[in-house]
Amino acid sequence: MLEGLNEMQKQAVLHTEGPLLVLAGAGSGKTKVLTHRIAHLINNKNVAPWSILAITFTNKSAKEMKERISGLIGEANTRDMWVSTFHSMCVRILRRDGERLGFNKYFTIYDSSDQKALVKEVMKSKNINEKTLKPSEVIAYISSNKNQFILPNEAITESNFRTKILAEIYLTYQYKLKENNACDFDDLLLNTCVLFQNNPDVLENYQKKFKYILIDEYQDSATRCNMKSIA
Repeated sequence: MLEGLNEMQKQAVLHTEGPLLVLAGAGSGKTKVLTHRIAHLINNKNVAPWSILAITFTNKSAKEMKERISGLIGEANTRDMWVSTFHSMCVRILRRDGERLGFNKYFTIYDSSDQKALVKEVMKSKNINEKTLKPSEVIAYISSNKNQFILPNEAITESNFRTKILAEIYLTYQYKLKENNACDFDDLLLNTCVLFQNNPDVLENYQKKFKYILIDEYQDSATRCNMKSIA
C-alpha cells in the first residue's frame, strides 16, 4: 500500500488514529494519499468498507477515486463503501431519512430551469413585476442564504424593504418546494444539516456507521456543517 509514496505521504497513509489534515498544492498527490489510506485501512487494519465515507467535489473525481481504490484492493472490497460527491451523499441520506423533514424518498431534485419556473410562479402570485425584480436576483439571494445556513424564517426579519420582499419570496418558494415534494440543489446540503440538527438519533446512526471520513477538497460552509455533524 506504500509503493510509489514519498516519506510524508507514507506518514499520512499510516496515520489511522485521530484527525488528519493534508495541505498541499494541486497535482501533489493528495488524492493518491487518500486512496492508499483507504486501502491500508481495509487491508491492513481490518476496517469494514461500509464504515468508510470518502467524499469529493465532482462525479468524475468520485468515479476516479473509486476506480483507484478498486485497483488497489479489488472491486468487491469497495462495493459497500460510500464514495461520492457531497451532494450525492446528501441525496442518499435524505432519501433514507428525509421523511423526518416532511419529504418522501421519491422527492424530486429541481434543476436551474425548474427553480427559475418556481420563482417566477411565486413572484406572479405576489404581483411582483419581473422588470422590478429579476428572477435571477431572487435565485441568487435564495442560494446565498442557503449557503450561509439562513432559513426563511430568519431571513424574513430583514428590515430593508427590498430585502424583505426577497425574504418573503424565499419563504413562499420553500413552502412550494415542500408542497411539491422537491428540493433544489442547495437544499440537498441545507436539508441534511437541518435533519442532523433536529434529529439527534438520525445523526447518531451515521456517526456510528462511519468510523473514517475522508474528504478530498474540503471547503464550503454547508459542507462543513454536514461533516462536523457526522464526525
